Amino acid sequence: MTQPVTYVELNSPDLPASTAFFRAVFGWEPQPFAAPEYLVAPHGDGPGVDTALLTSRDGQPRAVPVIRVPDLDAATAAVGAHGGTVVVPPFELAGVGRGCYVVDPAGLLLGLHAYDAR
Repeated sequence: MTQPVTYVELNSPDLPASTAFFRAVFGWEPQPFAAPEYLVAPHGDGPGVDTALLTSRDGQPRAVPVIRVPDLDAATAAVGAHGGTVVVPPFELAGVGRGCYVVDPAGLLLGLHAYDAR
């Protein structure tokens, strides 16, 4: 896989309850990243991907795979050219890069992130 899922975002309608659950059950230590309510539990030295916990914007619980892309503009153009739709336009992530959210032709929600090499 040349453009892997680099992390997963867990959207919760109750962020404090979900955070407490993942800490107690799995020993995760979510820490603020890029914003106070965007918590990341790094995978550490073991296999796996980093996981973000955040408040769901629409109140619905969901898991969103986030795919790393080398060029966000090229990726969003390819999404549109192949029947997908950009549902949250590209946005800046201070010190991290740029991201957006898209759906494939069947309606699957995916995050796309292009990291800033600096």
